[in-house]
Amino acid sequence: MKILKTIWKLIISFLLFWKDFLVGDSPELALGVLIILGVAYLLRNHGVWDVASITSLALVLMVVTVWRKTRDHR
Repeated sequence: MKILKTIWKLIISFLLFWKDFLVGDSPELALGVLIILGVAYLLRNHGVWDVASITSLALVLMVVTVWRKTRDHR
C-alpha cells in the first residue's frame, strides 16, 4: 500500500511541475499555444496555408503577450 501512495505522490508532483512550467506566470500564453496547436491540427493537410496561419498566430500571440506585459508594468 505504501508503494502505491509513493507512486501516486510522484505522479501528482510530476503533473504539478508541468502545470507550473507550462502555465507559469502567463496563463494566456499557455492558452494561446493550445489554440495554435489546435489550428495546426485542423490545418495539417492544407500545405502552405497551415504554415502561414501557424506562423501568423504565433507572431500575434507573441506581440499581444509582450504588449500586455509592458502595459501592466507602466
